[in-house]
Amino acid sequence: MKKHVSIWIICGIAAILIFANLGNQFLWQDEAETAVLAERVLEYGFPKAFDGENLINPTIRTGYAGDYGWKYHPWSQFYVTALSFKIFGANTFTARLPFAILGVLSVLLLYILAYRLTANRFIAGCSAFLMTFSIPYLLFMRQCRYYAPAVFLILLILIFYSKFLERRSRGPVVMFSSGLIALGYTVHGMFIPLFIAIGLHYLIFAFDKKTFKKILPAGLIVIMAVLPWFMYSGSASHMAVITPVRLWKNLEFQFRMVNKFIFPILFFGIVYLIRAVWKRKSRIYLTEGEKKAVTLILAVSAVSITVFCFAQERNFRYLVYFIPLFAILEAMILLRLVNFSRVLFSLFILISISTGVFNMGYPNYYLPRYLCEITHDYDGPIEGITRFLNKNARAGDTVKIIYGDIPVMFYTDLKVDNSQIYDAGHMPEWIVFRRDWGESLDDDYYSRITRVYKKHVLPYPDIKWENRPGDLDYHRFRTDTEAPGVVIFEKDRGRT
Repeated sequence: MKKHVSIWIICGIAAILIFANLGNQFLWQDEAETAVLAERVLEYGFPKAFDGENLINPTIRTGYAGDYGWKYHPWSQFYVTALSFKIFGANTFTARLPFAILGVLSVLLLYILAYRLTANRFIAGCSAFLMTFSIPYLLFMRQCRYYAPAVFLILLILIFYSKFLERRSRGPVVMFSSGLIALGYTVHGMFIPLFIAIGLHYLIFAFDKKTFKKILPAGLIVIMAVLPWFMYSGSASHMAVITPVRLWKNLEFQFRMVNKFIFPILFFGIVYLIRAVWKRKSRIYLTEGEKKAVTLILAVSAVSITVFCFAQERNFRYLVYFIPLFAILEAMILLRLVNFSRVLFSLFILISISTGVFNMGYPNYYLPRYLCEITHDYDGPIEGITRFLNKNARAGDTVKIIYGDIPVMFYTDLKVDNSQIYDAGHMPEWIVFRRDWGESLDDDYYSRITRVYKKHVLPYPDIKWENRPGDLDYHRFRTDTEAPGVVIFEKDRGRT
């Protein structure tokens, strides 16, 4: 235990960075979707899109079944959140609590995985350290969303798979197979590439007839276990219409996101070329443990990138599990650097985590900006909208709002009109006008509003995406003081 004391210190730092100010920012649209469906799990026993009053995401017609059971995402995240609500009550902090806990535990799991693969304490500790100070990782782990359970499960699966490679026994097969089933009911878009990657890795690097008799039945059981969800949800609808242009754009996007926010591919590539020219050799010596790590990580990442090229949407969030895997690769590179010069290693770590210059080519200072975020109050549009409505709306009132509708369902007891219909039949007591989400408004509708509604401009910024973590180029680390205030129209109840 004393040999591994560093990981407990790193986990303590991770806990501070993840939990600090966790309940300050209000849930944004996707988080609120998880939270509202979790509340309905407690009420109905399953995530129900329509509770008789409010319908979640009416524009996604494939998002719910005939009984309004939610089928756009697997259900485990809703039950995890529902458990937290059942124990601690429903609020912003408790919505994020179980995901934050898993985010901290994943730091420990990364250490275990890296050490199991490489048998090197420096690589294990450095991997955990790098992920702890990865700002994208910290932001994702603070979300009431599937990101944290997915990372946790993937690391757990890979730990037991690596254990199987060592012992060739049935126990680890049962464990990583169970993990794969759990992942299938957490996020199917990550289950598919991981399942394929493990299968290919086994066939290429670890196949033997004796263990194949254990692996094949386990794989079939996993498929049969997750198949009901794939049939129920219609997961194939997430595949894109394939064209060469789309394939290239999806590939380029993934490369750009990895290089920009996860692993500085271009920087390390340049360093490698300089080293190869200087030493007149291109080969890099790897220990047996490092070879195991590289083959497994490259198998998972290569299959994932290939699968995501065929996806309908391009989102950085789907690459969140690349963060721990590429942290191991970076730690292996930094082992060479620390052996060459501890001073250069220390400078690299300091500059890298504080400025991000090796990823982006220019300093972004995400770490100091993140520290500012978790130590200061943040005001976003959802907080302003819901506080205002809770203070001024009456019981039984209806509010019309397009984006931000699900947080209003979570934070208020109002009926929400989130249809994209703007006519005389859709003029309730309150209308929230969002400047980036008003494409469907016509001049006649807006003119009628101004005649019979009172306009309120709130001292809260009307920014498009609240403060979602998926794009650091968008993410606000402090309250946006330059954006115009959110506008809410209140109907004059004495006029029509």
